[in-house]
Amino acid sequence: MFFFYFFDENSSRAKKNQPSEQIRSDFGLEVADDQVLRTAKQQRKALTHYLGEENCSVEEILGTKVFVYQKNGKKYILLHKAISYLGNPHPIFKKRIQMPASWQTFCEKAKEANLDYDIRFIGVYHYQNNVIFTDVAKDTYLRKGHFNNSSAHIYTNDLYQAVRNGVFHREDQYGNHLYSVRAKDFADYLLGVKTGDNDLFELFAKFNNGFSFGQWLYAVDKIKEMHGDNWRHWQQAEWAGWFLEYKFNKFTIDNNTLALMKYVGTSNKGHKEDLFDFDIWFDRDQFYGDLKASDIKHTDSPGNDQQTFVECINKYDRFWYVIYEHETLKDSEETGYKATIERNQFIRSVVPGYAKDDMSYHERMKNSVRFMKMTILELNNVTFRDVLSDFNQGKQPDGKSRQKKFIIKKRDMDKYVVYRYNYQQA
Repeated sequence: MFFFYFFDENSSRAKKNQPSEQIRSDFGLEVADDQVLRTAKQQRKALTHYLGEENCSVEEILGTKVFVYQKNGKKYILLHKAISYLGNPHPIFKKRIQMPASWQTFCEKAKEANLDYDIRFIGVYHYQNNVIFTDVAKDTYLRKGHFNNSSAHIYTNDLYQAVRNGVFHREDQYGNHLYSVRAKDFADYLLGVKTGDNDLFELFAKFNNGFSFGQWLYAVDKIKEMHGDNWRHWQQAEWAGWFLEYKFNKFTIDNNTLALMKYVGTSNKGHKEDLFDFDIWFDRDQFYGDLKASDIKHTDSPGNDQQTFVECINKYDRFWYVIYEHETLKDSEETGYKATIERNQFIRSVVPGYAKDDMSYHERMKNSVRFMKMTILELNNVTFRDVLSDFNQGKQPDGKSRQKKFIIKKRDMDKYVVYRYNYQQA
């Protein structure tokens, strides 16, 4: 049996603890004091236990004592620190690995010496019998120059995903890559046997590669395209979101992805017995997702009806918000309502009895949009409660109150990201 030993809380060397979110090995969430492996000796004991004593050693290299792992002819230097809560007033879902400036100095010496080792920055998380290692890809940090005790932030969801999936890769909003790894899978991760690759993310990458990122899309052009392809929502005034759904639906059909993911929209269901009106059903993995098109300048992205969403999470355990953000040119800005007039005239030309005038919906009409980024958020039983907040829906045309919806605060998105794509202009 494997045991860790901690500083006595009464010891002058013990760091004051404060409650924060902790993940158990059975996926459970608790708010409790950290059980940090504070000393290098404790962290090395954990690494050795999961990597195998015969493969591990502590050596002095370039004047520094380092942890060395050797397997299949490859040598690794694992520079390691504990993962711990940042403390009040930081949110309790946020932890960090504090990376000392000495790590950068060591990497610079290793480069000069042409050292034949794979150097990794490793964070060590421990709570009860749950150990998770996080590999912070060092290259982006080293490119920034002297990082003088930089911190990499680790979220509750990173830990949860590692326990559930074995290996979880996340790119943060600054372009840093972090890999959170369940301890028993750490050796396979280092050897490249387990990578954290996800075929659903590969499908989204393929869709993004063919989508109209970086191009200004004119409203009437896209409305005519949807009409020409008999898309049932071509006439909708909020055309940008419906165009996204049209292209996504077409992609899933053309690429035969239906066994993995399919568009189910508002008139189809993942299951006949379901009452959930979401856009995507991931058939193999049995959960729902929803597509959102959102103005990149907006700080919020409206979610879904609260009761329905909670029921869906409770039934399927997880849910993906797939958010595509765009720059927006409103039709009232320098266009003289050109798209508004053209849209209404086009609808009138092909829909007998269309009675709305040329200026219908002119106050909110988007003339053009340019999609620039996308993000997939995973909400699950551990995380969904504090990412969503109430959104004032107002009243329906008959005066009745609308169902309460959640709203996604974009400033909070990073802690729940499982995949992201940013369009890079040439």
